[in-house]
Amino acid sequence: MRNLVQRLRLFGVIVSLGVFTSCSAVGRQLPTTAAYHTQVVLLGTGTPRADPQRSGPATAIVVDDTPYLVDAGPGIVRRAAAAHDKGIKGLAVANLQTAFITHLHSDHTVGYPDLIFTTWVQGRHGPLKVYGPSGLEAMTKYIMLAWQVDIDVRTKGLEQRSATGVAVDPHDVRPGLIYQDPNVNVTAFPVAHGELQAFGYRFQTPDRTVVISGDTSPSPALIESCQKCDVLIHEAFSEEYTPADMPNWLQYRPKYHTTTSQLAEMANKMQPGLLIVHHRGVGPPGREISDEQYLAEIRRTYRGKVVIGQDLDVY
Repeated sequence: MRNLVQRLRLFGVIVSLGVFTSCSAVGRQLPTTAAYHTQVVLLGTGTPRADPQRSGPATAIVVDDTPYLVDAGPGIVRRAAAAHDKGIKGLAVANLQTAFITHLHSDHTVGYPDLIFTTWVQGRHGPLKVYGPSGLEAMTKYIMLAWQVDIDVRTKGLEQRSATGVAVDPHDVRPGLIYQDPNVNVTAFPVAHGELQAFGYRFQTPDRTVVISGDTSPSPALIESCQKCDVLIHEAFSEEYTPADMPNWLQYRPKYHTTTSQLAEMANKMQPGLLIVHHRGVGPPGREISDEQYLAEIRRTYRGKVVIGQDLDVY
């Protein structure tokens, strides 16, 4: 009996040591994930309409104070500065060094020169890395040529600014994994936006999966990329939206954009943790389509968590 008791005690010690070792191993792993913090910051939620309340399309995925930008609509750098002033430390202007462009429509790219030159003048010292569809490299080349006088004066004149800081490293990409670093893996997937080559992007960080649609009509590739992703950021147009300057809108829209009912149908298939609607058609002054109507149209058939994004929202 004494030997049996001793054996049981020894077994208990061994089990206790095993449990302690396992808990210690888990404890060592937790900080790797828990230390990361991913924020989605809406820098611009607008459309081509010059709406003072909504800057052009631009989103920041901020991982541990490192920002990754998607699209460069008008106002992007000033919106980043505003977000920084509201407490998003990673969006200091000089930190804006990596960007992804969904497609080359002007409302998504006219802030690109601003992103290049303002960040340089305000302290960026390394090359700006930019990824996007075919034509981005050529666009970058001609932007740099267009601002050559400015570059020459600032690098060779009294300012003596670094030529390295104004450098841009553009990449025309194909679908698949296009970027990775210790914070994030970024995958590009094709979406349908009329005649333009266009991409959506999936950001996989240690603590969140964020998918952004870009401009698109309903896309099977997007549905595949966001299967219960944490955050889906998607464009939408109300069924009642009709722009005054495009009489053929009903022929144009199905090839280029997604309606609220179509988005609800897709969201039911994807089941994101949070659906953020941005780049939505508001309508002309006096006939604006309210956020409440957008929510009501989507909630007719979708019961998941959904919000209508506003500039400088943080999720």
